[in-house]
Amino acid sequence: MPAAWDVLSDADFILMKTDTLKIVVFCDFDGTVTCRDSCDDFFRRFGEFDIHYACLAAGQINVAEYYRRVCASLPEDLSNESVEQFATDCEVDAYFGEFVRFCRDKSLPLIVVSDGFDRYIYPILRQIGEKVEVKCNILNGSQPVFPGASESCQCFCASCKRNVLLGISDDTLTVYIGDGLSDICAVEYADVVFAKGVLAAHCNKHKIPHHPFRTFADVLHILRKHFENKTIRRRRQAELKRLAAFEAE
Repeated sequence: MPAAWDVLSDADFILMKTDTLKIVVFCDFDGTVTCRDSCDDFFRRFGEFDIHYACLAAGQINVAEYYRRVCASLPEDLSNESVEQFATDCEVDAYFGEFVRFCRDKSLPLIVVSDGFDRYIYPILRQIGEKVEVKCNILNGSQPVFPGASESCQCFCASCKRNVLLGISDDTLTVYIGDGLSDICAVEYADVVFAKGVLAAHCNKHKIPHHPFRTFADVLHILRKHFENKTIRRRRQAELKRLAAFEAE
């Protein structure tokens, strides 16, 4: 065990000093950065959302097949101007821009992980005026591409967010911020979790330690306190899950 770690009395956590630790922040997009599920709203506006989502909700198809069907329903002449107008209409968490600047000031890599699509995510992010690294699905015309697809995981995603977390070095502390079903797999492997909505209910049910939040103002307040105290907690169960995943590959 590295010398910078001090074992806490709480067996589920390891205390690590923030000035000797690399921290990476992962953040969901739809319903977390945006105030509503912008992926659903995108397909509601431009595609045939209701009929295909009903099949997904009924368990008749998986997420990847849902995306194939709803993407195929998009008009061939969907213009960039229409998508830009959609992005303008999307409400973004009022504190997200400040959160991006906080991460930059603290030299914290911030990665948006989404099971949504680049076609609308990048235009929405441009509205904020901040550059953020994004890992998401790709929309080529009406054809979806899932760069993070995983046969080893049965999570509620077409692209597994867990694999993005596992792609970083093992001596890194991971912070995860999310709200929905597509985040459930990833938080099992994250050290510090911020959760709201369905994700918070899942964390409560499965006793996953997390910080409840409503907006990024709450996230900022908690992370600033961590940095003021120069300590942050790494979750032992998440570390064990990451090790097991690596061994299974």
